[in-house]
Amino acid sequence: MNTYDDLVNDYLRAVEQALAGVPANRRAELLADLSEHIAAKRAELSPDQETEVEVRSILELLGDPEELAAEFHATTAPDAPADPPILIEPKKRSAAVLWVGLTIAAVATMCVVAGLLGVLALALWHS
Repeated sequence: MNTYDDLVNDYLRAVEQALAGVPANRRAELLADLSEHIAAKRAELSPDQETEVEVRSILELLGDPEELAAEFHATTAPDAPADPPILIEPKKRSAAVLWVGLTIAAVATMCVVAGLLGVLALALWHS
């Protein structure tokens, strides 16, 4: 563990605190992803390039922990509907019911006619 690990750990702790209210398993998953991302960025640096300035730069590019958590909360709010509900006005509702009824009646009529034609064709074929 080098001296810059403390900077990373402090950053991750700040993000964790900002994610209060997020279920523990989801919070742990997000922190693990963030930690992996930071580790990958640090691995791109050679040992002599890894300075406090470089590590702070990586963390700053990720953003302020509070803003990062707020962005996550905004995109995963449980009370935010994925799609707005479809509302049908009463007049349109009765028209929709009428059209559905007519469509069902038309399909049923076509089935009866097709059945009768089949019976007629079968009767003619056997005679």
